[in-house]
Amino acid sequence: MITKVRNDLLEKLLRRGESVADKKASMAVLSMALLEFSSDDRTLHLTTTDLEQGFKGRITLEDVQGEGLSFCVPCKRFYDIVRNFPEEKIILVKEDSRLLIKDEEERIVFELATTEAEEFPTLPEFFEENLLQIPGRVLSELIESTIFCSSKEESRFVLGGVYLELLADEQKMRAVASDGHRLALLDREVEGLKETNLKEGFILAKKGAERIAEMAEEELVVRFGFVNNYGVLFTSDGIFFTRTIEGSFPDYRAVIPQTFENRLVVDRKLFLETLKRASLLIPERFKPVKLELTPAEITVSSPETEVGRARIKLQAEYQGSPLNINFNAEYLISALEIMKSEEVEIKMNDERSPSLITGFRDEGFLYLLMPMVI
Repeated sequence: MITKVRNDLLEKLLRRGESVADKKASMAVLSMALLEFSSDDRTLHLTTTDLEQGFKGRITLEDVQGEGLSFCVPCKRFYDIVRNFPEEKIILVKEDSRLLIKDEEERIVFELATTEAEEFPTLPEFFEENLLQIPGRVLSELIESTIFCSSKEESRFVLGGVYLELLADEQKMRAVASDGHRLALLDREVEGLKETNLKEGFILAKKGAERIAEMAEEELVVRFGFVNNYGVLFTSDGIFFTRTIEGSFPDYRAVIPQTFENRLVVDRKLFLETLKRASLLIPERFKPVKLELTPAEITVSSPETEVGRARIKLQAEYQGSPLNINFNAEYLISALEIMKSEEVEIKMNDERSPSLITGFRDEGFLYLLMPMVI
């Protein structure tokens, strides 16, 4: 079998496949890509999996000589060869137990060992019917604006990803993530929610959610859904699926206060720069910063240590009773970097109750943060 293919198409296909293949697999075949060449429609299908998630993609070949074949190759090796290949067109030749990767003049020739296709695991089949059609940018934004709050603790596995649910009456999709100390929530309007199979909320594990966000970002429109405990994404050139986290996401609505006594409005970039400066002299893993709030003056300070101390005053608008409240600086910084508003509003009750951060230009987004008790 001899085929010719465009380098850019093959590189994109392998990049997506390589991000899913198991690089530290105890089973060697899980680090491989299953290649299926069809001579009838001049198509190459590529499949990779780590058994928790999988990718099936396809590209059109410029030419196929001989019968179609199926076999496996080391995915990362193949990807590294293709992305460093200097020519626009690549010739692929299957000879015995080798795949030859070369240019048309055979100035560059790579030989890659192959494995029988029968060794590759059988993966579930999915279909596009009843899946939600959603702009790729919207799905990517829902995940990327919340996933930074997901928990890294294995003991809190239901918090180890992004919870997605549909608000059908409001025609919105909602993404929520929390690690128990902070919570990020984003709503986005999406059409056609009542015709989809997404009837209940589900939790995408962080690794799978990141892949979905990455692939969706490159697409104008995708089809997305929840099928048999898998999150499933159909793109223009393939399908990605990932096992969801089993279990019930905590009742996040119950922890969001409905009323607040104090309100701080501050320039987002100025506040972000101030927090970064105050963090320079905090050696601890959990970087506490104190906000000293009065109607007349706002001060951000770091705790006094052997290294020293920072104390920075900034312009802001504060309405409420004088309040000293401590936060993890990194948690504040991560949210402010995600947000886009020129000014942010921070609502608070006291030094032990959760604070709520929103912004005028960050429509549908809220960030809930527990203070630090020192």
